[in-house]
Amino acid sequence: MIAPNTLVGGRYRVIRVLGGGGMKLVYLAADQRLSSRPCALAEMVDTFSSPDAQQNAIASFEREADMLARLNNEHIPRVIDRFSEANHHYLVMEYIDGTTLEDEITRGGGKLAPERVIDVAIQVLETLEYLHGLTPPVIYRDLKPSNVMITRDGRVKLIDFGIARFFAPLSNATMIGTQGYAPPEQYRGKVEARSDLYALGATMHHALSGRDPATEPPFSFPPLRKVAPEISSGLAAAVDQALAYDVNRRIADAAEFRRRLVDLRAAPPAAQPATTTPSMAQPTPNSARTQLQLPLGHDNDAPRAGAETASPAPPPSSAPTVVTANPEIRCPQCARIIPAGSRFCSYCAAPLSSDANSGARPTDATVILSPADQAQAEFGFKSAGRPERRRRRSRARRHRSWFFVGLILMGSFLVMRQLARTIPEGTPPADYDSPPPARPVVPEPEALSPVARFRLLALREALDAYGYNTVKLRLHGNLLVLSGTIPSEEDRLTVQQLCLLMQFQYVNDNLRVATPSG
Repeated sequence: MIAPNTLVGGRYRVIRVLGGGGMKLVYLAADQRLSSRPCALAEMVDTFSSPDAQQNAIASFEREADMLARLNNEHIPRVIDRFSEANHHYLVMEYIDGTTLEDEITRGGGKLAPERVIDVAIQVLETLEYLHGLTPPVIYRDLKPSNVMITRDGRVKLIDFGIARFFAPLSNATMIGTQGYAPPEQYRGKVEARSDLYALGATMHHALSGRDPATEPPFSFPPLRKVAPEISSGLAAAVDQALAYDVNRRIADAAEFRRRLVDLRAAPPAAQPATTTPSMAQPTPNSARTQLQLPLGHDNDAPRAGAETASPAPPPSSAPTVVTANPEIRCPQCARIIPAGSRFCSYCAAPLSSDANSGARPTDATVILSPADQAQAEFGFKSAGRPERRRRRSRARRHRSWFFVGLILMGSFLVMRQLARTIPEGTPPADYDSPPPARPVVPEPEALSPVARFRLLALREALDAYGYNTVKLRLHGNLLVLSGTIPSEEDRLTVQQLCLLMQFQYVNDNLRVATPSG
């Protein structure tokens, strides 16, 4: 950190630290050549051990600094100078006297009025429209409340264009921006103009609902009106569409987004639309489970030069739906399930090697779903030709309230905890199958702990409550072995979900599906 009153570059006298962290700090400085005019001095430090890598980083830094110096927009701070000293690199910019949108949200109790959010978003979109219209387009990549500065006269400025990434090529922030605001394609290193629209939608969702996406699972934005029912339908539809997981279902470009917000600001509250038009169709609600199953595309699906902001119209509800086979992989660092093809984990942000994605590239197939095939789209098994009685039973199970499941599991927990206390340590394991197995069962090689015994008994109770009396359970170390006969593939999925609820992560599935009679 540079001490106050230090002269840097023979020209800029440091006054105090403004912010930053890691490998980049921003100082308030006085330009000694121009009547001590205040300026923002960004200092970046590289730690390269290779001279070639350092020279490449410096060249990239100088090239992007020169590009930023050519930008001419009232919402972008002007770049005044750049220079390097040893392994310290400096970018001198116009000093913005104001406060960040993040600070304004905090002062507002965690959220802002819709009128205020619309006003700030329109100015941000004017900036994005300018950046995306350049040749080649400039993608901002790190739009979030702390990077939106608001001056004393109400003007919006975008700060921190991420130029420090050249001196930290192996850091997670280099490729993925900020977790919670970065879109899913940015984790795969494939950004485009609509990636900035997703980040703006996340920022608006935060400001309108008070729900900070940085503290939630990635890409898990609920529909805006579910968390903020007072928001108008038109504004909620625009924000939700900007947050669509599939980039092709987002708002086409910054100009269209801005036009819709201008229309909402001009319309009186009573005249705001109660329903969305086809162009404002609300996308499928974003949930972690659903999003990670959506098609992710391939590297050759990236937009061509000059067409970054072009977007096909969202398909109608009757259009073909893309179903992806094997769209997920497991992060080697945190063992979470993440989209295949990701360059970084969307949970722990760990970098992923090419080996982790080998053989896991998604394969796209297009199918048209009929009402009878809805189960196939949701659960991944074929329902055509199933007897009507079995279909009705499957639908009833699918729509059964998880509230009752919770009651059953809670009751099992209370009962089994009392039972577990009465079982002494080292008691040989018993057979937990119900009804008893048709053939003798080989006893466990080692005794179960009271915790494992309780979880196994609770799972048995839950399976019996669902009517799966024929499913047999055996625990071998960390491996839960399932055997028996179940009516359908949907029942297999229900059994596996119950196992996961009881924290059995590793399931050896030997269940057989009964052949329908007639």
